[in-house]
Amino acid sequence: MNKKAYIDSKKSQISLAQASLRNQQLQDQIDQLVQEKLNVFGQEIRKIVEQHQDSRLPLSIFKSASSTLEIIVKYLHEAERRNLADIALHLQRDQRTIWHAYQRSRRKKSGPVRERSTKKSKQISTITIPVSLFARRQFSPLEVLASYLHEQHRLSFAEISRALSLSPKTVWTVYQRKLSKEQQPHHREQHKNNES
Repeated sequence: MNKKAYIDSKKSQISLAQASLRNQQLQDQIDQLVQEKLNVFGQEIRKIVEQHQDSRLPLSIFKSASSTLEIIVKYLHEAERRNLADIALHLQRDQRTIWHAYQRSRRKKSGPVRERSTKKSKQISTITIPVSLFARRQFSPLEVLASYLHEQHRLSFAEISRALSLSPKTVWTVYQRKLSKEQQPHHREQHKNNES
């Protein structure tokens, strides 16, 4: 083998080794970049999923002088840091309605009312209510809340009234109003259309 051919073959081996090393370094950089992008993308996906998961409201927040809608809006805006447009979308209400409800809730003083602690009241205080229930526009937020507590958690009207700081007669009336709305033919047809 001649000397020049030997040197050329060594150069090509070195060039191939260098090219292979550069390719590996480039591949490592690409892998690192892809991993960083996947991490960012994963965080964005988690954030979107968290925003669209059905939030749950603690029952204890409803013991206030504010209306049910005002309490829901204030809690979602202040405790969960949701913007008012997102709340309006989630509750299927006009943004102006949500804005006004929030403004009214801020003006009202809503300090917690103390009650004597019993085993039953401790169980009741752990109840949470899905926010999605309040998107049903055919019922008032208080009707939805009272019926959910009565039907899903089997609370009596007296227990619900204590939990919400309302009279038992008010809770009974609100619940009966919801039942009568469900019995109306127009409501049943509208409810069928909403489900499909």
